[in-house]
Formats: sequence, structure tokens, C-alpha cells
Amino acid sequence: MKNILNDAESIINLEMFGIAIPALKSRKTKTIEVLLEDRELYQSKEEWLITDNPYSISRTDVERIHSAEYASSLFSEKVEDSLKEAYELINSDGTFNRYYPEKAEVPLKELFTQVLHTCGGTYYASRKALETGFCYFMGGGMHHGHKDFGHGFCPTNDIMIAAARILSEKRAEKIWIIDVDAHKGDGTAEIARDFSSVKTLSIHMADGWPLDKPEYDSAGNFNPAYFPSHIDIPIKRGEEDFYIPRLKAGLEKLENLHGEKEKPDLAIVLLGVDPYEKDELPSTDSLKLTEEQMLERDKLIFHFFNSRRIASAYTMAGGYGRFSWKVHYNFLHWLLKNE
Repeated sequence: MKNILNDAESIINLEMFGIAIPALKSRKTKTIEVLLEDRELYQSKEEWLITDNPYSISRTDVERIHSAEYASSLFSEKVEDSLKEAYELINSDGTFNRYYPEKAEVPLKELFTQVLHTCGGTYYASRKALETGFCYFMGGGMHHGHKDFGHGFCPTNDIMIAAARILSEKRAEKIWIIDVDAHKGDGTAEIARDFSSVKTLSIHMADGWPLDKPEYDSAGNFNPAYFPSHIDIPIKRGEEDFYIPRLKAGLEKLENLHGEKEKPDLAIVLLGVDPYEKDELPSTDSLKLTEEQMLERDKLIFHFFNSRRIASAYTMAGGYGRFSWKVHYNFLHWLLKNE
């Protein structure tokens, strides 16, 4: 059974908080709206559409992957400072960056409540996938959340929160995390190092954020953006035609990482659509896949896990601007109509 989890409480609406980042809620709402315009899908929606999430995320869940100090900042009055850092709302000179508090409808600190709802959605999708084989969550994918800090619009790391909780509950023994967002999954790569049962793959832009600064600064300090995934596949500008074959080879390499085929109990996929050529976030400019290549990518990942009977939970991850919804729609419409 193919389920889509569309929990309204997990839709982070940055505009409500005065944040002008083009992570539009329409890529979630419009995707579902257009799917339901298909008469057949509308009539069968009770079979595939889930709108309630019974699970919440606790401080204990957060502390499984984040340091005690950082978790304390998130669950205190310091949370606004942590959110400003994670969403990059303050420039080095102290001025606001893409942040207009005078336009905010609700206090910034309440954004963390929505972040926790999103983490809960990723956990629920993971559980549902283990039960039914597949679940697609209309949200999540905060892969830049590190152990000690958040950045890249990711105050925490829902992927690793979900994975760590699933492992702690003994619902799975081995988990793979497949990240096809345009940006390297740096936070996930760092945190996963503490979990021998988790393997990570990231295919991403070879240049640009978060790899836009040297691996070591002038004082010899390591740049945490360079924490390695188990499989890293950097794609340089102009190498779009190599993207699909390199991803296929990377998945097969991860499967044989230790010399013999491994089969995880669960794969969590960050199906970011910001590699799309019409993405409107400037930091994705060096990777431009066509609409056809994006659908080919998504089908490849689905078939890889489906053919091996590996449960897979999907999150939306990155996708910015007016056209992102179409990429999600293309995959989900194909999936629901053809599989």
C-alpha cells in the first residue's frame, strides 16, 4: 500500500513568522490539491491519504541525537536565538536577513513547535513504511541540523530523530538514509557517525553552499559541512547527464559497502526537489535537472527499494519557489496511478 501523509500541523509556514525564504507551503498544499483533481484518486483517497499524525516528539527524542547543551537551548527562552541562527536571519553586522518581525503574525519561538510537529511526521512516516512498505511525508528533510547547532533552515534533524527513535524502539536494526537534495546532507552525515546501524548516501552539488568555504580554516579548524557520508556523490556544474547513472551506481555501492549485499529494514529518502532547473533558491544554481530527469531520479529510487522489498519513508526536503510542487506531483501521480 502506498500512503501519503499530509498532516496540516506539520506544514511550516515561514511567512507567518516574518521570514522571507521561498520555501512555499504551496508545494505541499497544491501537490495534494492537484492529485485530488484526478477523479480516480479522489474516490480512493481514503486508501492512500493520511491526514492525522498521532505521534509527538519529546525532548528525549531530540537529545538522542543533539548535544545536551543544544537541546537545552531549543527547549528554553534561548530558542529564538537558535532559530535565528538556523534560518540565517541575522547578518554578520547584526542586521536582519530575509527577516521582517514587524510582519510576523505569531512569535518566532512558536516556530519550534511546528518544527517538532515536522519531526513527528517523519517518525510517523517511518513507522508507517515499516508497516506497509511505503509512506511519503509531505514535509521534513532537515538534513543540515548538526549535533551542536542548526543551519541551512534546519533547527534540528528530523531524519536522525526519527531513525534514532525507530532504533531505540527496536522496530528496525539497520537504516539507510538516501539524500538527493541539491545540498550535501552535512548534519545527517555528522550525527549518523554515532549510530553504527545507520548508513548514509548524499548526492549533491560539488560546489556552493554548504561546501562554499574551505574544509579547514586558517587556524586549522574543521568545517563541519565536510563530515563525510558513507557514500558522497558530488555533481559538478554541467554534469547533469551523469546524475542518474552515478546515483544508481552509488545505491549499488551502498548495498555492497562491506563486500556482500546488505538489506536495511528501512530506507529514509530525502527527496529534495531543489536540483530542479526551475528552483528559485540562488544557492541551487549549479545543479539544473530537467523535469524529466527529476522524475527519472524518483522512479529509480522507488524501483531500487521496491524491487528489494525494502520499506521506504520519503520526506520532501528542499524545494523553493513557485514550481517545486510540480516535481512532487509528477512522482506521486505516477506512483498512485501506476504502482
